[in-house]
Amino acid sequence: MSRAHGVRLAFTLACLIPCVLAAQVPADLQEAMRARDQSVAKADAATWDRLTTDDFTVVTQDGVLMTKAERLAQLKTQKAVTPTPPQQGDIKHYGDVFVRRRRTAELWVLDVWVKDAGGWRVAAVQVTAAKK
Repeated sequence: MSRAHGVRLAFTLACLIPCVLAAQVPADLQEAMRARDQSVAKADAATWDRLTTDDFTVVTQDGVLMTKAERLAQLKTQKAVTPTPPQQGDIKHYGDVFVRRRRTAELWVLDVWVKDAGGWRVAAVQVTAAKK
């Protein structure tokens, strides 16, 4: 292999490796996502609160914008349910932010995850009714 070919190969690999790594979801984020999903199903307000940013907002499927305090109060009145596994989903990485999209039979949920001093937390959620 010529030196020029070796340099081109090294450059190509250097460009590809960050893309491959960026597509991977960190283990601590995967765990935070799992724990937060469980907290919603179990109506576990303490865990939900810990995994949600202070300036969190959610737009519900009815088009209502709720703050963290409003959603937390609502969660405290809910009963635990069996979590519904998503039928579709993906996670995209954009700089320091991860966006997760998932679909159940009835809903599309998009959540935005950021890492701050408290670890991985959700900053925003959008819920939309899924068309059949």
